[in-house]
Amino acid sequence: MKKIFPIILAAIVFVAALILLRPAPSRVVVVAASDLRAGYVLQDKDLALMSVPASALASDVIVNKAMLIGQPLRIDRGQGDVIRASQIGNLIKVEANERAIAVRVTDSTGAAGLLVPGQSVGVIASIPQQDTQQQSGTFSKATIEGLRVLYIDPTFAANMEANTVPQATPGPLAAGLNTKERAREGSVLLAVPTGLQTVFYDFSAEGAVSQTRNVNALELLAALSGMDGATITLYLMPQDGNAAKFTSPGLWLPDLITTPFPTPTPTAAPAP
Repeated sequence: MKKIFPIILAAIVFVAALILLRPAPSRVVVVAASDLRAGYVLQDKDLALMSVPASALASDVIVNKAMLIGQPLRIDRGQGDVIRASQIGNLIKVEANERAIAVRVTDSTGAAGLLVPGQSVGVIASIPQQDTQQQSGTFSKATIEGLRVLYIDPTFAANMEANTVPQATPGPLAAGLNTKERAREGSVLLAVPTGLQTVFYDFSAEGAVSQTRNVNALELLAALSGMDGATITLYLMPQDGNAAKFTSPGLWLPDLITTPFPTPTPTAAPAP
């Protein structure tokens, strides 16, 4: 028995070593054979097959090069980058009653880069100004909704690093790995209706008469983009088409600053 025990122990160690050293499951997927720009129409020479760890892949990877030939790229792809189904197709589609306009946003004003084409967003305009008492501050107002995202700068998109080939992947394509960090600001292209839209100022809570302004959203976005200190903030809307309507009066930021009333100084009692 004493002679058998070392053999059993050695067998267990050997099996454990095989399990630990076994390579992770992988899939052969289509990758870019060279650096490719957004809008480029793919040809067979632009594509290659590579074995990539399955755990690093999204669900819409492509395994057949024939599915990509003749298709335009939506975003830039570096040599060795995995090409996904969501990354091909026409960049934008603007309807007859729409125009496309780009706005510059940051993480805090552009939904942290989580925007994707097809989503609907609303716009909050924040404008620096002075009131009638020459008090400086910022006025913010939810203005227009239902603007469709057509395109997001791929370096700003929160998923820009998805499906780049890991550095440890061997082979001639590994030299072109995309190792850039995600940008904290970028451009978003929006589809904007050409008709006038109504901005509603709801003053009912203050007992005042509510007001409306008719604006062209293209002109509003352009004016905000060109005004020093003004900010465009995009917010995500429900994507099922059931967004509940809401109104607001707009916010004058200094109104949030309140201080307690001074404590009355007690009046000294007269000496008897």
